[in-house]
Amino acid sequence: MKKILILNGSPSGDIGNCAVWIRGLNSIIKKEADPEVVHLAKSKYGSALKKKIQNASGVVFVSGTYWDSWGSPLQKLLEDMTDLEASPSLVGKPASVFILMHSVGGKGVLSRLQGVLSTMGFLIPPMSGMVYSLVSDIALKSKSTHAKDFWQKEDAELILQNFLIACDLKIDWQSWPVDKNDPTRKWLRS
Repeated sequence: MKKILILNGSPSGDIGNCAVWIRGLNSIIKKEADPEVVHLAKSKYGSALKKKIQNASGVVFVSGTYWDSWGSPLQKLLEDMTDLEASPSLVGKPASVFILMHSVGGKGVLSRLQGVLSTMGFLIPPMSGMVYSLVSDIALKSKSTHAKDFWQKEDAELILQNFLIACDLKIDWQSWPVDKNDPTRKWLRS
Protein backbone atom coordinates (compact mmCIF):
# COMPACT_ATOMS: atom_id res chain seq x y z
CA MET A 1 0.00 0.00 0.00
CA LYS A 2 1.20 3.50 -0.84
CA LYS A 3 2.50 5.53 2.09
CA ILE A 4 1.55 9.19 1.83
CA LEU A 5 3.24 11.75 4.05
CA ILE A 6 1.21 14.90 4.73
CA LEU A 7 3.33 17.80 5.97
CA ASN A 8 1.51 20.64 7.72
CA GLY A 9 3.65 23.77 7.27
CA SER A 10 1.41 26.04 9.33
CA PRO A 11 2.72 27.68 12.52
CA SER A 12 -0.67 26.77 14.07
CA GLY A 13 0.18 23.07 13.85
CA ASP A 14 -2.65 20.71 14.69
CA ILE A 15 -5.14 23.39 15.79
CA GLY A 16 -5.45 25.74 12.79
CA ASN A 17 -7.21 25.86 9.44
CA CYS A 18 -4.55 23.66 7.82
CA ALA A 19 -5.22 20.95 10.40
CA VAL A 20 -8.93 21.04 9.51
CA TRP A 21 -8.08 20.87 5.79
CA ILE A 22 -5.75 17.92 6.42
CA ARG A 23 -8.52 15.97 8.13
CA GLY A 24 -10.47 16.22 4.88
CA LEU A 25 -7.45 15.13 2.83
CA ASN A 26 -6.90 12.20 5.17
CA SER A 27 -10.41 10.88 4.59
CA ILE A 28 -9.85 10.99 0.82
CA ILE A 29 -6.38 9.42 0.89
CA LYS A 30 -7.39 6.61 3.26
CA LYS A 31 -9.52 5.11 0.48
CA GLU A 32 -6.39 4.23 -1.55
CA ALA A 33 -3.30 4.72 0.61
CA ASP A 34 -1.90 4.91 4.12
CA PRO A 35 -1.56 8.60 5.15
CA GLU A 36 0.62 9.93 7.96
CA VAL A 37 0.46 13.54 9.13
CA VAL A 38 3.39 15.51 10.51
CA HIS A 39 2.71 18.94 11.99
CA LEU A 40 6.02 20.71 11.33
CA ALA A 41 5.34 23.28 14.07
CA LYS A 42 5.79 20.41 16.55
CA SER A 43 8.50 18.43 14.74
CA LYS A 44 12.14 18.96 13.98
CA TYR A 45 13.96 17.68 10.92
CA GLY A 46 16.08 14.79 12.04
CA SER A 47 16.61 11.15 11.23
CA ALA A 48 12.98 10.17 11.99
CA LEU A 49 11.39 12.79 9.72
CA LYS A 50 14.06 12.27 7.06
CA LYS A 51 13.22 8.55 7.04
CA LYS A 52 9.49 9.31 6.72
CA ILE A 53 10.20 11.52 3.70
CA GLN A 54 12.46 8.91 2.15
CA ASN A 55 9.98 6.05 2.69
CA ALA A 56 6.89 7.92 1.48
CA SER A 57 5.41 7.08 -1.91
CA GLY A 58 4.53 10.77 -2.21
CA VAL A 59 4.36 13.91 -0.09
CA VAL A 60 1.46 16.32 0.35
CA PHE A 61 2.41 19.83 1.48
CA VAL A 62 -0.19 22.00 3.22
CA SER A 63 0.34 25.57 4.40
CA GLY A 64 -1.47 28.79 4.99
CA THR A 65 -0.36 32.06 3.40
CA TYR A 66 1.81 34.24 5.63
CA TRP A 67 2.99 37.58 4.23
CA ASP A 68 3.01 36.20 0.66
CA SER A 69 4.82 33.02 1.63
CA TRP A 70 4.27 29.60 3.18
CA GLY A 71 4.49 29.01 6.92
CA SER A 72 7.78 29.34 8.77
CA PRO A 73 7.81 25.65 9.86
CA LEU A 74 7.71 24.65 6.19
CA GLN A 75 10.44 27.15 5.31
CA LYS A 76 12.63 25.69 8.06
CA LEU A 77 12.02 22.17 6.73
CA LEU A 78 12.98 23.18 3.18
CA GLU A 79 16.21 24.73 4.49
CA ASP A 80 17.03 21.71 6.66
CA MET A 81 16.25 19.04 4.05
CA THR A 82 18.68 20.48 1.51
CA ASP A 83 20.73 17.31 2.04
CA LEU A 84 17.99 15.39 0.18
CA GLU A 85 18.05 17.69 -2.88
CA ALA A 86 18.58 15.73 -6.11
CA SER A 87 18.90 12.50 -4.13
CA PRO A 88 17.17 9.23 -4.99
CA SER A 89 14.95 9.90 -1.95
CA LEU A 90 13.28 12.83 -3.74
CA VAL A 91 13.93 12.63 -7.48
CA GLY A 92 10.64 11.73 -9.13
CA LYS A 93 8.71 11.47 -5.85
CA PRO A 94 5.25 13.02 -6.42
CA ALA A 95 4.30 16.12 -4.46
CA SER A 96 0.95 17.82 -4.11
CA VAL A 97 0.43 21.27 -2.61
CA PHE A 98 -2.57 22.80 -0.86
CA ILE A 99 -2.42 26.45 0.18
CA LEU A 100 -5.01 28.19 2.34
CA MET A 101 -5.43 31.96 2.51
CA HIS A 102 -7.79 34.61 3.82
CA SER A 103 -8.07 36.74 0.69
CA VAL A 104 -4.97 37.21 -1.49
CA GLY A 105 -1.46 35.92 -2.20
CA GLY A 106 -2.06 32.19 -2.20
CA LYS A 107 -1.63 31.53 -5.93
CA GLY A 108 1.86 33.06 -5.84
CA VAL A 109 2.71 30.90 -2.83
CA LEU A 110 1.42 27.77 -4.61
CA SER A 111 3.43 28.46 -7.77
CA ARG A 112 6.64 29.32 -5.92
CA LEU A 113 6.40 26.28 -3.64
CA GLN A 114 5.80 23.94 -6.56
CA GLY A 115 8.86 25.47 -8.25
CA VAL A 116 11.02 24.92 -5.17
CA LEU A 117 9.82 21.33 -4.81
CA SER A 118 10.48 20.60 -8.49
CA THR A 119 14.00 22.00 -8.23
CA MET A 120 14.64 19.79 -5.19
CA GLY A 121 13.65 16.78 -7.31
CA PHE A 122 9.99 16.23 -6.53
CA LEU A 123 7.63 15.38 -9.38
CA ILE A 124 4.78 17.87 -9.77
CA PRO A 125 1.92 16.01 -11.49
CA PRO A 126 -0.62 17.96 -13.56
CA MET A 127 -3.41 19.62 -11.58
CA SER A 128 -1.74 18.69 -8.29
CA GLY A 129 -2.11 21.90 -6.33
CA MET A 130 -4.75 24.38 -5.31
CA VAL A 131 -5.49 27.42 -3.17
CA TYR A 132 -8.57 27.57 -1.00
CA SER A 133 -9.54 30.89 0.54
CA LEU A 134 -11.91 32.37 3.06
CA VAL A 135 -13.21 34.53 0.22
CA SER A 136 -13.99 31.45 -1.90
CA ASP A 137 -15.58 29.70 1.05
CA ILE A 138 -17.92 32.66 1.58
CA ALA A 139 -18.62 33.16 -2.15
CA LEU A 140 -19.42 29.50 -2.77
CA LYS A 141 -22.17 29.53 -0.16
CA SER A 142 -24.30 31.57 -2.57
CA LYS A 143 -25.62 30.27 -5.85
CA SER A 144 -23.58 31.76 -8.66
CA THR A 145 -22.90 30.95 -12.28
CA HIS A 146 -19.28 31.86 -11.52
CA ALA A 147 -18.79 29.06 -8.97
CA LYS A 148 -16.75 26.94 -11.41
CA ASP A 149 -14.14 29.72 -11.54
CA PHE A 150 -13.31 29.20 -7.85
CA TRP A 151 -11.28 26.36 -6.42
CA GLN A 152 -13.66 24.33 -4.31
CA LYS A 153 -13.17 21.84 -1.49
CA GLU A 154 -14.30 19.06 -3.84
CA ASP A 155 -11.37 19.82 -6.16
CA ALA A 156 -9.08 18.22 -3.59
CA GLU A 157 -10.37 14.80 -4.67
CA LEU A 158 -9.27 15.32 -8.29
CA ILE A 159 -5.93 16.75 -7.17
CA LEU A 160 -5.28 13.79 -4.89
CA GLN A 161 -6.34 11.37 -7.63
CA ASN A 162 -3.71 12.80 -9.99
CA PHE A 163 -1.18 12.71 -7.16
CA LEU A 164 -1.94 9.07 -6.29
CA ILE A 165 -1.71 8.05 -9.95
CA ALA A 166 1.74 9.67 -10.08
CA CYS A 167 2.75 7.65 -7.00
CA ASP A 168 2.51 4.53 -9.18
CA LEU A 169 4.91 5.87 -11.84
CA LYS A 170 8.28 4.14 -12.02
CA ILE A 171 10.66 6.19 -14.17
CA ASP A 172 14.44 6.28 -14.08
CA TRP A 173 14.76 10.05 -13.63
CA GLN A 174 18.15 11.70 -13.93
CA SER A 175 19.42 14.48 -11.69
CA TRP A 176 22.14 17.05 -11.92
CA PRO A 177 25.12 16.83 -9.59
CA VAL A 178 24.73 18.70 -6.32
CA ASP A 179 27.55 19.64 -3.93
CA LYS A 180 26.73 17.62 -0.81
CA ASN A 181 29.80 18.60 1.22
CA ASP A 182 28.37 21.55 3.13
CA PRO A 183 25.55 23.62 1.64
CA THR A 184 25.88 26.15 4.49
CA ARG A 185 29.57 26.88 4.09
CA LYS A 186 30.62 30.46 3.55
CA TRP A 187 31.56 31.32 -0.03
CA LEU A 188 31.60 35.12 -0.05
CA ARG A 189 34.93 36.77 0.73
CA SER A 190 35.31 40.42 1.66
